[in-house]
Amino acid sequence: MKILAWVRRLPGKVLMTIATTLALIGLALIYHATAKVVVFVVDGQSFDLRTHARTVGAALHAAGFDPALEDRVSPPTESELRTGTTIRLDHAYPVIIKFEGETQTVYTPETAPANILAAADVRLYPGDRLWVDGRRLTDSTEVLEIRPSRMRVERAVAFTLEQDGVTQVIHSAAPTLGEALWEAGVVLLESDRLIPGPESPITAVSRAELIRSRSLLIEVDGSLVRTRAVGPTVGEALAEAGIALIGFDYTKPGVDNPIPADGTIHVIRVREEVQVELEPLFFNTVYQPASDVEIDNYQVLDTGAYGVLASWIRIRLENGEEVDRVVDDQVQVMEPQPRVVGYGTKIIVRTLNTPGGSVEYWRAVSMYATAYSPCHSAADRCYPNTSSGKPVQKGVVAFVLRWYLKMKGLPLYIPGYGYATVEDVGGGIPGRYWIDLGYSDDDIVSWNQWVTVYFLTPIPPADAIPWILD
Repeated sequence: MKILAWVRRLPGKVLMTIATTLALIGLALIYHATAKVVVFVVDGQSFDLRTHARTVGAALHAAGFDPALEDRVSPPTESELRTGTTIRLDHAYPVIIKFEGETQTVYTPETAPANILAAADVRLYPGDRLWVDGRRLTDSTEVLEIRPSRMRVERAVAFTLEQDGVTQVIHSAAPTLGEALWEAGVVLLESDRLIPGPESPITAVSRAELIRSRSLLIEVDGSLVRTRAVGPTVGEALAEAGIALIGFDYTKPGVDNPIPADGTIHVIRVREEVQVELEPLFFNTVYQPASDVEIDNYQVLDTGAYGVLASWIRIRLENGEEVDRVVDDQVQVMEPQPRVVGYGTKIIVRTLNTPGGSVEYWRAVSMYATAYSPCHSAADRCYPNTSSGKPVQKGVVAFVLRWYLKMKGLPLYIPGYGYATVEDVGGGIPGRYWIDLGYSDDDIVSWNQWVTVYFLTPIPPADAIPWILD
C-alpha cells in the first residue's frame, strides 16, 4: 500500500517515463526469447548462434557467411529455419587433376576422390590407377582425412589372356604384364611359361598366352622329386627339371612320349664308369638407372637365370663297392644371367603443408628417429660441435657416415621437429634407415619413433644424389 501511495504522488511525466522503459524492457525480453538457437558446422568447426533469420541462407548471411556456388550448404539455403537446426557449410577448395595428358583444376568441398573426379567429369573404369598426392589409392570412395591437392588418373589398357583354352580380357594400368596379371589375381608360378615375358611393358601387349606347368613326380636315383614343367614330352619335362639322362639311361614312359596322366616319370640309371652331375650356378643382381621410375623405387628389368655346371665324376668300383671317386672335369654348360634391377632416377617435386607454411620436397624417406645433444649422445664425454663444425643444437641432424658423406648440408623437414640440415655423423641402428635429431642440452626431447623425412628443394646435381640408399 505504501508503494501504491508513493506511486500516486509521482508526477505524471515520471510515471510516463517509467511505463515506457518497462515496455521497452518487455519488448527486448520478448525479442530475445523468440530468437532461434541454431548450430553452425563450418568446415568441421561448430558453434551456436541466436538469430531471427527465417531461412538457412539468411542465417548464414547474418553469421557473416556468403557461400560460393561451389560450396556445399546443408540444408539448402531456402529451407525454413527452426530452433535446433544444424547448418553445415563446407567451403570448396582447389584440386589439380591430371588425366590423359591434360591438367585441370576443380573446386569442390568433397574429400572422397570418387566425388572429386565426378565433379571434374572424370570416370574411373576397371583397371585404372588413381594417385592422390603421390600415394596410390585403391579405393576411390574412401573419405580422406586431409583434403587432397593433386590427383592423377592412369588409364588402363585392355589385353586378352589365353590359358587352358579360356580367353580372358584384362584391363590394367600396371607398367608390366607380370604386374597386371598379379593385380588381376592370376598367380604365376616360376615354372609357368608366359608369352610375352612378365617384364614386357603393358602398353606393348595386346595378347598374352599363359601355359601352366604340370605337377610331376620323378623317381630318379632312389628318390622322389616333386617338380613342375611345361614341356609336353617326358624328355622336355626332365630337361626343365634339370635331370639329365647319361649314357644308356632310359625312362618309363620313353623320353619322346607324352607326360602320363598321373604325372609320374621313372628314370632308370644305367651305371657306367663315368657319371655326370649337374648343379645350378647362382646369378648376381646388378643395378642400373631407370629414368621412368621415381626415386627410391625399383623395377625388375630382367629376372635373371641360373647357370649350369656339369661335373664328370669317375667312380672306381671293386667287387661292386665304391672305393674311389675322382672328378675328371667340370664344364660350365650355361652361363648364369644376372638379374637386372632398375633404380629410379625420376624426381618429382611435391608440396607439403606444414604449420609454418607449404614447402617443396623432392624426396621423402621413412626413417627411425632418435635425439641427441652435446652431453646426451651415448659417448664418454660431451661433444659440443658436429662433424661439419657447427654447434650441436636444434636444426642439425646426424646420419650414418656413408649417408653423411653423400648428403652433407642437405636441407630437410621433419614433422614434429622442423627444418634441419645434415651436419653430423652417428652410429645408426642396424637394419633401419636412421636419423638423429640434434638439440641443445637445455631443450632436448626424447625421440624413438618412425618419421617421414622430407628432402627440400633445391634439388642437388644428379652426380651428387645418392640414388640407392643402402
